[in-house]
Amino acid sequence: MHSLFIVKNIPTRLGRAVALLSTLAVLMTFPAMAKDPETRSAIPRTLLQDLDIWLDAETEFARHDRRPRIVIVDQSHAERLHGVADRSSGRTRGLYNPETETIYLAKPWSVTDQRDISILLHEMVHHRQSQEHYYCEQAQEWRAYQIQAQWLESQGLDNNFFWPAIVLQSSCTKRDIHP
Repeated sequence: MHSLFIVKNIPTRLGRAVALLSTLAVLMTFPAMAKDPETRSAIPRTLLQDLDIWLDAETEFARHDRRPRIVIVDQSHAERLHGVADRSSGRTRGLYNPETETIYLAKPWSVTDQRDISILLHEMVHHRQSQEHYYCEQAQEWRAYQIQAQWLESQGLDNNFFWPAIVLQSSCTKRDIHP
């Protein structure tokens, strides 16, 4: 009877041990995740592959040899990284850091929202553009917005971009010009 009790409880003990080891593995992989304002994205690999294929077919930019790191951040964290945006209803929606090859997507961001996916696509363009030389960093914006608008159109959506602001944002001139 005692041996039956031990055999009967092995799966429970084994299950608990596996669960504990899995939890420890996750904590070791992401040690500061609870304190970190960044969350590793759960963007399906198939979506990234589909966007890469679309970019290969529709743009002049070569695919990067490495995938970017993609994280989803709180709005306040995005603003600390980039500053308050002068577009997208005054919110920073996404940004790319070429030094760390990281795409930041600002919450709320959803894999089911085509406009949110277009922001990821826009930042993927910047990842590809990082292999090119630009006179100034903001010069990359014009083409990235054109590609984003083209993708939105292919999804049957209007881009709703204010193109005069994008022209100004994409120029390499000083921002604070007055007499």
